[in-house]
Amino acid sequence: MSCLWPVDRTCLPDVEATSAPEDIAKVQEAVDAAVFVLWSLTGRRFGCCPVRARPCVPVCDTSYGYGSGPVWSALLYGGVWQNVSCGCRGKCTTLGPNVIHLPGPVCEITAVTVGGVVIDPSSYALEGNRLYRVGGQWPNQDLQTHDGLAGTWSVDYTRGEPPPAGSASMVGQVALEFYKSCTPGGKCAFPKNVQSVTRAGVSVQMVNPVDVINLGLTGIPQVDMWVQSVNPYRQRQPAVVSSPDFPGVV
Repeated sequence: MSCLWPVDRTCLPDVEATSAPEDIAKVQEAVDAAVFVLWSLTGRRFGCCPVRARPCVPVCDTSYGYGSGPVWSALLYGGVWQNVSCGCRGKCTTLGPNVIHLPGPVCEITAVTVGGVVIDPSSYALEGNRLYRVGGQWPNQDLQTHDGLAGTWSVDYTRGEPPPAGSASMVGQVALEFYKSCTPGGKCAFPKNVQSVTRAGVSVQMVNPVDVINLGLTGIPQVDMWVQSVNPYRQRQPAVVSSPDFPGVV
């Protein structure tokens, strides 16, 4: 899981650089598993994930720029031809030689590389999902050439929504249970594959772990309360809206 989530490590075993490599790896694997599970249970929408875009600056034909409607131009974006509007008429889609619209939501710009050279962050500015070139224009893009060579440029950034409040503590609690489950003698809070227990003539019905999983829960009460508050309708993925006249960037 490459998307960034905060982690509260206060409830995890204290491993440091001086600890055995296998212990450090075991804790990190538990954290990675916890982040992936919570990311999935909350609708796969939270977390800032590193991505790379190779934008194509659209060429607007100003000779058709009069009237009340937008100017449409064909744009090859991400290997798909799409209709995009030039300028900002009607609904405001900002495109032009000095601004690109990145697939968002954009969390943070990591680097902008032109012809294999990382340019100074002061030469561009991020505003929402729009990346402006300060004091100049964005170069043309040669998509038939490998990224990093002359005639190419790319934007490295993190995309997504920051995890909601309480996520760091939830990751720490779930990670602890994963750590316990792979530790000899460890007892974790995840439901076991036991449906009933009978002792001294008394039967106790246990929670079916399959039912818990199907409900999009973990079996840990405080974590499940948080998951249900964040994802009350149990969405499995973010909603997507498509249109033949939509630029394909949000």
